[in-house]
Amino acid sequence: MEVKDFFQILKHRKGAIVSAWLIFIILGAAATFIQPLKYEAKSRLLLVQNVSGVDPYTVSKSNQYLSSLFSQVVYSNSFFELVTSSNSFDIDKNYFSDNYKKQMDIWEKTISAKSNDAGIIEISIYHPNPYQAKQIALGVNDILINQGFNYQGGGESVKIKIIDQPLISDYPVKPNIIFNFLAFSALGILAGLIYLYFSPKKKAAVRQVSRPMAQSVSPTPQTHLTPTVEPTHPAEKVMVNNNQEANHNYQNNYQNRGDIRNVINRF
Repeated sequence: MEVKDFFQILKHRKGAIVSAWLIFIILGAAATFIQPLKYEAKSRLLLVQNVSGVDPYTVSKSNQYLSSLFSQVVYSNSFFELVTSSNSFDIDKNYFSDNYKKQMDIWEKTISAKSNDAGIIEISIYHPNPYQAKQIALGVNDILINQGFNYQGGGESVKIKIIDQPLISDYPVKPNIIFNFLAFSALGILAGLIYLYFSPKKKAAVRQVSRPMAQSVSPTPQTHLTPTVEPTHPAEKVMVNNNQEANHNYQNNYQNRGDIRNVINRF
């Protein structure tokens, strides 16, 4: 199917695109709001080492390794137990299930850790209650600072310092409502276009659209009339009169022959 035909179909069947878009918007809204809205508590920590006699490049590579190590350790069950068992912060343990598997699934959805080459660790805590998000973030930072030696062999030479205290988002950040709306809108429009292209009614629509176009461009028959030129010279007038008389006599003779044949056919 040509592009111009497809655009003609779009003009006549806009409702299919709108219907597909609405269906995907409803699905996106259901998938978005079926989940609890979560706030974010974000903080940043810096890993430093007090070592002497080591070149800066080696220290930098070591910081990269240790920061990457800590960003993975925070997902472990042992780290989770240290955070939730701390009495220094008001953490609601009932939010996490008693079942070990579900407990870890919830914890992995609650915490997010990233590290960069500079040795900076970025910690994000997601929770439906902004107060609880901040308390968990404070607990995570406290364990990394005061008990991080449990996960590395550098001992007291490795220190973690807070460079940004936990900052609570003003609005829920999970799920991402704007992103989901745009994504499901694009999927709905794409689904509508695919449906129109492969729809069983496509051929009928193409014929319906093409027929008026063919009629509109069909050539209009024209009659070519030979202009009549009146003779001006006397000799020309005589020749024209003679020709007209000859034609008249020929028609009369032809009609008489037809009449004679009709008489003979009667007998």
